[in-house]
Amino acid sequence: MTVRDILAENDLVALAEFAPGDKELLDNGSDGAFDVDRDQREQLISFEAGHAVVVDQITGELLGDVSWHPVSYGPSYACTAWNFGIALLPSARGRGLGVAAQRLLVEHLFASTDLDRVEASTDVENRAEQRALEKAGLRREGVLRGAQLRDGARRDIVVYGMLRSDLSSS
Repeated sequence: MTVRDILAENDLVALAEFAPGDKELLDNGSDGAFDVDRDQREQLISFEAGHAVVVDQITGELLGDVSWHPVSYGPSYACTAWNFGIALLPSARGRGLGVAAQRLLVEHLFASTDLDRVEASTDVENRAEQRALEKAGLRREGVLRGAQLRDGARRDIVVYGMLRSDLSSS
């Protein structure tokens, strides 16, 4: 079994630092169902992104990965939120592992940083991920029209969010 530095863990999954070869395994195992189109232009906003692999707590099996980056809704630090995403390998889907990993990531971000908002989004057609985000405790907040480019077409995404204060009320 690969030895990994663990960031956070629960009964089902752990979030861990990438180990050598993980990126290639994830890239080769992905079906790319909701991957966005990439281009060579420089992004207008620069940010420090975080990422971790998702592993099965019992078997150590590589299940996918999560990433997060700051987004700003105003000119001050207090207007910053974490935006995160998850990509599970097809073999890991439909078993509640995505819910567990996303809930764990939200808890980790609130515990390890002082930002008060965490958010995620998914394609309007990705009903499974919408259910997973709701089960992880995030609230559906609305639809952003044409926010992503996938397969050469503009796609609408559904935005979900959670505030630090939501933790005490749940």
